[in-house]
Amino acid sequence: MKFGTYVFEPKKAEGFDFHLFRVKPEVGRRLPPVSDMYSNVAIFGDNVTARNHPDWISQSPLGPAWRTNDNYNVRWDILCHTQPEHRAEQLDYIEDVARHSPGVWLNSIHFADHGHCTCPRCKELWKKSGLSWLEWRRKEVTDYMREVSERVRDRAKKKFVIGVLPDPVSSYERFGINFDDLAPLTDEFLVVMFSKNYATPWYWEMLTRGFKKLFKDVKLNIALYVFGPGDNPSEVPAPSELVTLSVRAGRAGVDGILYLTDKASQIWDFQKAVVDRVELRQKLKTYGCQEVLDFFASWEKVVE
Repeated sequence: MKFGTYVFEPKKAEGFDFHLFRVKPEVGRRLPPVSDMYSNVAIFGDNVTARNHPDWISQSPLGPAWRTNDNYNVRWDILCHTQPEHRAEQLDYIEDVARHSPGVWLNSIHFADHGHCTCPRCKELWKKSGLSWLEWRRKEVTDYMREVSERVRDRAKKKFVIGVLPDPVSSYERFGINFDDLAPLTDEFLVVMFSKNYATPWYWEMLTRGFKKLFKDVKLNIALYVFGPGDNPSEVPAPSELVTLSVRAGRAGVDGILYLTDKASQIWDFQKAVVDRVELRQKLKTYGCQEVLDFFASWEKVVE
């Protein structure tokens, strides 16, 4: 099992196996990749591009995929998946990022949600395909991921990880994702399990087991939310919840756990809080994943 940081700045915290830097998160801002941190890129969730090209936004019978559309659970503006200029630009951008970092981990690879996209271009492409609506969307997502995979793995010769949302049941109907299609195209999967409360750890453990089964031989990483940009400290997950969930995800067979913070210094704060939970870590020794507890114990030297 490997453990990583997942941060919005190009700084590393001690005590981890690897580091993932959000060079292009869904807000759309871009920062240069760095040579000793993996690069995280969100493709179709892109507030900056949506603001500059509002006609590129994904469309549906329930309205466009602006983050203000409460018919959908979208936290950022999402572009049409078939927008040719954006797709082409992102291919070149991702390949360049891969060449300047150890590899690329993707987010926002798919259609915005169920019912998307019904722009004139998408409807025309669907009709020409001769496929059902859902199968056409599946093909669009898979074909584009194949192009991205070729850029990162074949051309740049770097590690490639596809990120998906935590829906193991209806990702096909909602997003056009077929996990079996994507498995040969990626080195590993990342499931983003962000929440500001992990008080019900069995739920997240269940999701971990479900994805582990779906992904078969492809490694499963999960990302947990510690502290995001602009967060109120009273409204983020308690360290005890993150410790407990990490152990339970570990016993469910997860291959990697990443911890998201805005800044690297907040990782250190989290490490200190985990080290201080001596009684909880002792209690969790009976939960069946000593490997995670040993990892947490290694932080005692980091925060001393």
